[in-house]
Amino acid sequence: MARIVALAAALIGALLWAVLSVTPPSARAASAPPDAFSARRALADVVAISRAPHPIGSAESARVRRYLLGRLRALGAEVSEQALPLPAESLARLTRWTGHRQAGLVGHDLIGVIRGRDRDKPALLLMAHHDTVPGSPGAADDAMGIAVALEVARAIRAQGQPHRDLILLFTDSEELGLDGSRAFFAQNPLAERTGMIMNLEARGGGGRANMFETGAANGAQMRLYAQAVDRPATNSLAVLVYDLMPNSTDYTVAKRRGIPGFNLATLDRAYAYHSPSAAPRTVDPASLQDMGDQALALASAMAFAAELPARTTSAAFADLLGRMTIIYPAAAGWAILLAAAGLIGAALWRTRPAVRSIAQGVVVIVALLLHGALLLTSINALSGSGGANYYDRLAALPRLEWIAALSMVALLMLFGRLRRPDMRTLAIAPAMALMWIGLLTGGPVVVLVAMALLAMLAASFLPKSPLPAGERESGALLLLAAAAIVQAVEPTAAPMLEWPLLLAAVAMAARAFLPVIAALAIGTVCSAAGVGHLLAQAHFIFLAIGAELPGVMIILLFAALPLLLPLWPDRVPRWVPGVALMAAVALALWVRLDPIAPSTPAYSLKN
Repeated sequence: MARIVALAAALIGALLWAVLSVTPPSARAASAPPDAFSARRALADVVAISRAPHPIGSAESARVRRYLLGRLRALGAEVSEQALPLPAESLARLTRWTGHRQAGLVGHDLIGVIRGRDRDKPALLLMAHHDTVPGSPGAADDAMGIAVALEVARAIRAQGQPHRDLILLFTDSEELGLDGSRAFFAQNPLAERTGMIMNLEARGGGGRANMFETGAANGAQMRLYAQAVDRPATNSLAVLVYDLMPNSTDYTVAKRRGIPGFNLATLDRAYAYHSPSAAPRTVDPASLQDMGDQALALASAMAFAAELPARTTSAAFADLLGRMTIIYPAAAGWAILLAAAGLIGAALWRTRPAVRSIAQGVVVIVALLLHGALLLTSINALSGSGGANYYDRLAALPRLEWIAALSMVALLMLFGRLRRPDMRTLAIAPAMALMWIGLLTGGPVVVLVAMALLAMLAASFLPKSPLPAGERESGALLLLAAAAIVQAVEPTAAPMLEWPLLLAAVAMAARAFLPVIAALAIGTVCSAAGVGHLLAQAHFIFLAIGAELPGVMIILLFAALPLLLPLWPDRVPRWVPGVALMAAVALALWVRLDPIAPSTPAYSLKN
């Protein structure tokens, strides 16, 4: 009974931790102090900019440009425009989107320079794009970014004259091919004077503003971020993963030229991305405040600094509860691993579990994770992932996230049954069934077949006897091995595994050396903190790539297992996992069968 109470307390604590981490700060009123960021002041610009769709070449685009030029002049900036004839590729894309032949269009970058005290210093550049896709008012993409840049510049002016020039660059034709950014960094003399960039983007109108990309060699940059930003939302894994993805923003152009920077974006309320419904009401003022607070803190720290951050070795980092950033040299991850290994080794020396028991636990956990990855991939196919409209899937993200969560709950509830004597044979059947469900509903053939074969192979090694398996020890040892591999190969990605590992090692040592009640209390606190942190990261990861790759959630479950298993009951009522799985299937069928979302942009339905 004590374990059940401890598990309930840990899960409640983890949920509270995750909610606190992913909830943006409250929006500040228009009466906020002049040197502070106010979302309510910034919203006035969002409303003015996103009155109607304003794709490049449209009359509404010209109106928006006039408005922005007026706003820049009101800030006391030296204002200029840079014309950019659109290349053939961008014209062809716009022709496909609109259904009308496009030729001879010219875009316009808008540039404002607020003079600093020392104009020889490298300038700080704030960047966002003012164009939209056809049919979308673009409140989230990217009126939010424009409004944040304007309000940040106003607040900096209220703080006094900056030490260096502050450049505001509002690019055109970002949606078609980053054309405004390409033109500026290839042709404008101000590009040569730029020492640091802050790009402000959005792929939705809500949630935390994530700092998801930096320049190379970001150690000093991230120390500045950790010192300046009170409500951070970032981690070095996101920076690494984004570097490996084919996605691009205006900052991509500058980054290829070696200019360091920070890239911030919101991901929640993804239905507003490129959507005809992306009016100002889709923008959460709290999210605008979050982006503005981070941007102003960074911009102020750099605008008034004698020197910009130098390039140093990339760091490992992540925010903690969205309230502080833990940062350290990537190589220091080995110290975390050594501490965790020492605690785990001491616990094993004290308890001396049988090698056979640990081996059984390894097999059970591997089988669980492989079946889980197959389950998530198959149920995602059941929800209609194969060939689905990208924007329709974005609109379904909240339901897709619930589907993944319910699937993993069902998986954990079934965990105890994997050690039954008959499961060595029967575990092959679920893998086959899941594979065929995924294949028949349009899932990726090669991925599903490979996952099913691996899951069946793991199932063939499940224990024959119901002897207690050492999942508690095995989970920690497997995580230790995985974290060591990641630390050796990609050390900036290691915090995702190393932090939960260290907490699990503390709890494991407590169970080995302390009385039961004290050990249970420590294990509950460690589980709440570790699982809560992982839940917050899982939310951001799912918003970014979960609609296409829900199987990556298994990595986070893997990291959570050593924290959860010591508290998990050996048996649960048979109907509990069944209900969770049925709810996931029902949601998947709802997503698959419901009409295409009204938020889906019309141009995406033509291709």
